[in-house]
Amino acid sequence: MESKAASIIVLSGGTSSRFGADKSQAILGHQQLIHHVLASIPNEFEIIVVGADPLFLGAPYTCVQENPIGGGPVAGISAALEICKSEVAGVIATDMPFALSHMLQLYTAMTSHDDAVMYVDSAGFRQPLAAVYRVDALEQALSKLGDVHGQSMRALISHLQVHEIPMSPEVEKAMIDVDTPHDLVVAMQYLATL
Repeated sequence: MESKAASIIVLSGGTSSRFGADKSQAILGHQQLIHHVLASIPNEFEIIVVGADPLFLGAPYTCVQENPIGGGPVAGISAALEICKSEVAGVIATDMPFALSHMLQLYTAMTSHDDAVMYVDSAGFRQPLAAVYRVDALEQALSKLGDVHGQSMRALISHLQVHEIPMSPEVEKAMIDVDTPHDLVVAMQYLATL
């Protein structure tokens, strides 16, 4: 899959209720989480940030907001697709700072029969927030959901033909999801091993 035909949607508009503050601004390795993610994106990708402007100088990007704000990841994806210019889009949550390099590998796994490609862990959980999607398939799935506010990612991907890629132990470790202050400590420990 030619990466020039692809976008990356960075979901940063969550409520961060379990974290206790805006986790996209949490510091990991001298960088905000959102900057950590953005700095990892190769420059040939169109970047769409869902949420407040991260004031990142390292790459061009466009910001959008779901309406109403706080509508969740499905609403965020819907807002991003309104300005997305590519046929394929990666979706990455801002609280998954080490997932991007592995998510990029999913572009090469996509076939013409796939609506989405995502990792599945050893417990059978699909990771839809570090995955690659065909934009037209996403748009069709969103239309089937109707009102996207508060919809779950599970509901969204139930309408997609998903190509599952088993997570290796290395990928499973890299899929750290920083939802709580303790998770941030775990992420700092993981960063120290890289």
